[in-house]
Amino acid sequence: MSSFQLPLYILTEILNRVEDAVDISKCQLVCKDFRDAGKSVRSLRILVLNDYHENARSSIHMKSLSLAESSTAGSSNTKKVGGPTLPIKEMIVRFLKGKDCLLQLRLEIDPKLQAKSVREDERQKTDFWMSDHRFLKQCVNPFASTLQHLCIVDYGQQSIMRKSSIMSILSVTCNRLKTLDLRNMFIDMSDCHRMTSLTSLTWRCVKVNGAALRNVKDSMTNLSTLALLGVFGAEGGNLTFQHMTVLCLGLSTPAEDLVMNLPTLKKLQLKMQCPKNLVIIAPVLRYVAFNLEVPESSKVELKCIDAVPKSTSSHTVTESHINYSGQVEGAGLEELLYGAASFIPMSSLVEKNPNLKKVFLDIPCMTLAEDGRFLAPLKDVPLSLPSFDHLHNLRKLEVLNIGPGLWYSLEAKVDTLISVEKWPVINTLYLHMIPHNREASLKVLGLLLGTSVTSLKIFIHSSSPVSRDELATGIEEQVSACELRSGNIIICKHYYHLKGN
Repeated sequence: MSSFQLPLYILTEILNRVEDAVDISKCQLVCKDFRDAGKSVRSLRILVLNDYHENARSSIHMKSLSLAESSTAGSSNTKKVGGPTLPIKEMIVRFLKGKDCLLQLRLEIDPKLQAKSVREDERQKTDFWMSDHRFLKQCVNPFASTLQHLCIVDYGQQSIMRKSSIMSILSVTCNRLKTLDLRNMFIDMSDCHRMTSLTSLTWRCVKVNGAALRNVKDSMTNLSTLALLGVFGAEGGNLTFQHMTVLCLGLSTPAEDLVMNLPTLKKLQLKMQCPKNLVIIAPVLRYVAFNLEVPESSKVELKCIDAVPKSTSSHTVTESHINYSGQVEGAGLEELLYGAASFIPMSSLVEKNPNLKKVFLDIPCMTLAEDGRFLAPLKDVPLSLPSFDHLHNLRKLEVLNIGPGLWYSLEAKVDTLISVEKWPVINTLYLHMIPHNREASLKVLGLLLGTSVTSLKIFIHSSSPVSRDELATGIEEQVSACELRSGNIIICKHYYHLKGN
């Protein structure tokens, strides 16, 4: 009887769905067809486990990686488990050898390894430094002409101490790269060549050279998405990106001056140390997430629709536009997510943007554990209230979200809220609560429901000081008094969801 044999392209597709490097290496041990299919995989994830690190430090053999090494060596005679084990980076290079069809690669250090405390001499080692230029050249060489998506999450204990020329290497060798995500490393941008195919760049928890943002502007002219999250060392500059639609600015060291001309930008997040001067010219900007404390000595301008004087080109920023202090401007926004301790910039944004449809307000004063449990309010964050009078000007306002930090402040200042004579028109109200005081919470809810609310959703954190059961009856009474039809209580992972409409 003849045996049935799957075509090579089907075996390859199976391995593409597997993705995990160790699992693929085990599949390659099954038969020659699977071994050949493994060479044609297009998507691959290599997770460097904490166990590998501990084994390397204690000279215990790495069994799973031995399997990977033996399979990628092209031999059907596997080595006995427990034989000599190669260093982790050499094992990875051997595994990637011959995979010349790879389109997507994720090389990641295990979060458990990232988080654990290590001895001081660990930073002197380089054996788990994934952005090492010699290692990188060997890794990407087999698939440099095909690679389009790359993510490297480096081992911060070793990588943050050493400059990496990763951008120079990728800009020379990987000409088809479209998306790049780099985390936990020290990036030197000084010798980066043009990367015209790159459309998305993410840096998370990285150090960079001072001119890094200017280097990005010069070398990556076709970026549509730029996410800078926890970036240290960037000095700012005068930057233009003609095709950018999404920008997240999370600079952890304040720049002196940062001027960005972004004619196609639609979504913006500001969550960083405030520069002395920040100007963003974005004539079609519609969505802003603002988590920025603006000192009195700083100036922040969001120049949106009709914000640039007619006498000035929309692609030009002159010094005359940078003469305001402690001020935030903007126009044309449709959605605003605001999360800062001071609501003065929020008032300016709301005043300049009468067409806002959705507003989310919060204060960053709540601390949560890694598993989502509520811990405590931050004592050094001042509790303040927004000026609800400014919301009267929002003729198109449809949805108002109140976050748990602001709800905590509303509870603490409920007596001040009682003096509000006229509340803005609100159709849909979302309340995210970590209630601390039952009576105060119900008072605040009654005041808010005294507006024109037609749809209400309440999320109560499951580890709140005041439980959902303690509030449920009072909430139902408030909802009934306002003729809102309440729905069922749905228990989420860390929230209870009570909705009415």
